[in-house]
Amino acid sequence: MNRLLVMLIWMMTIGFAASAPGQGTSPRRTVPPRSRLYKLEELTRLQIDALDRQRTLFILPLGMIEQHGPHLPVGADTFGVMFEANGAAGRVTRALPDWNVVMMPAVHYGHSGANTLGDRLVDPGTYAIRQSTLRSLVADLGGQVARNGFKWIFVMNGHGAPTHNIAINEACDFVSEKFHVTMLHLSGLFRADGAIQSNGERINARHFSSVELSAFGMDVHAGVSETAGMLAVRPDLVRSTYKTLPARAGHSLEELREIATAPDWQGYLSAPAKATAAYGRAVEAWWIDGFTDLILRTVRGEDMFTHARIPAAVPPAVAPVLEKALASEAAYGADLEEWLQQGRTR
Repeated sequence: MNRLLVMLIWMMTIGFAASAPGQGTSPRRTVPPRSRLYKLEELTRLQIDALDRQRTLFILPLGMIEQHGPHLPVGADTFGVMFEANGAAGRVTRALPDWNVVMMPAVHYGHSGANTLGDRLVDPGTYAIRQSTLRSLVADLGGQVARNGFKWIFVMNGHGAPTHNIAINEACDFVSEKFHVTMLHLSGLFRADGAIQSNGERINARHFSSVELSAFGMDVHAGVSETAGMLAVRPDLVRSTYKTLPARAGHSLEELREIATAPDWQGYLSAPAKATAAYGRAVEAWWIDGFTDLILRTVRGEDMFTHARIPAAVPPAVAPVLEKALASEAAYGADLEEWLQQGRTR
């Protein structure tokens, strides 16, 4: 046997002996990767377990699959919030070099698509889950993070339906109180923060005149801002027909309901034809700035549980249609439970 082969065998034997767990020894803890910004799904359990429990924060992005008119993809909410979450995560990592930031995989499904505003509980572009399912899903994920000893969980949400947001608020509050951790719905805080909203108004004023802004009405779904955001984030998914869409401006929830219940409603509000990529980039930067600010204020000691969140409750103008949707969900859930009780005959 030549000397090189003998040496290789000897090195392999030593290496195996050093790595094999021997009797009376305990497994070594694996050090986390060098980077401070991680994707949860790419880590091993040992790498996660090695993260500092006090200086690691988790970010959970929540999107939605819902119709967004004839010009935007049904995943627009998810594309937007993922862009914002990634931007904020990078900013936080640079601001807190001794902290770890773990990005959780996005949840693509939420509650109550915009079609419910028009009394349409089912729409070929919307794939929603029950409010109770969303509440449980967010609480389950946050609870797992907390039960593993981590203290900071931040939810970023791209969908505006009141019942969707209320479910997230409730899940975050439950996890925070049950496990004595901080789990916050950042989007609800963002929408209620006066300073952040003032910054948004200044962005609007830089891009549009007061007359234009008034003509847009309540820009809550697939209108100027969402179309602009997609032009900035995923322009390849925006249909060029947005430039030809007539304005559908409503200045109150009652007016929005009137637009949405019309037989020819195309699934958008406001004036998507006025959207620009430049405005979209400014809006996305505003969200990233706001999310970053809220996270840093929280980990530096500010009590965000004393701050207002939007929405605090379902607006009366849309309460009847949302109650109808919740009743339909309850009936569906009852059907499922009855089927399970009957022994799943198929």
